Amino acid sequence: MSRLVRIFTLTVIAAVGLLIFAGPTPASAHAKLISTSPTNGQALDQGPSQIVMTFDEPVTVQTLRATSDDGTEVQLGEPTISGNNVTATWPGGQKGGLYRVGYLVTSQDGHVIDGVLIFTYTTATPGTPPAAPGSSSSIPWLLIGVLGLVAAGAVVGFLAWKRNQDSAAARPATSGGRHAAPAAAPEAASTTSEDAPVYAPDAGTRTAD
Repeated sequence: MSRLVRIFTLTVIAAVGLLIFAGPTPASAHAKLISTSPTNGQALDQGPSQIVMTFDEPVTVQTLRATSDDGTEVQLGEPTISGNNVTATWPGGQKGGLYRVGYLVTSQDGHVIDGVLIFTYTTATPGTPPAAPGSSSSIPWLLIGVLGLVAAGAVVGFLAWKRNQDSAAARPATSGGRHAAPAAAPEAASTTSEDAPVYAPDAGTRTAD
């Protein structure tokens, strides 16, 4: 009986010791969005200059995408991370209306969380909207470059042609060789001389009187 009591006592002491030295085990928690600017559902008089999302721990941004109520994408600035804050600039020139900002971030434990921030405003955001990808504003520069290459090629060709013309004019004429003019062929001797004998088939050969 005393042996069982001793074993039970040792077991209790060992369990208590493990609890004391191990301490509380921290629970694994995912990142949570605790505040935004603008706030979710906020109605503004004027468009914001930036979007700020604050989480309860540092996160890694996977996607941050804004769209208007009609589905048009808004070209947000590249998101930056400072501590627990994720910030992206809001472009100027955006008309008033309802906007959605969707986010996809990864918390420190590797868990991915997502959500949507919604806000509205009535007056267009100050500033100039960024040029859309593939904008035609780059076409004049391309055209200018092509015209410049064509003009340079024409000048080089003209100079080469002019140099060939000047060289041909300065080259002295030669009396022989490959470029000499062929000599005139000697005039063939006439075969109808008065002294030539006349051949008659029937009378044989006779001389002219």
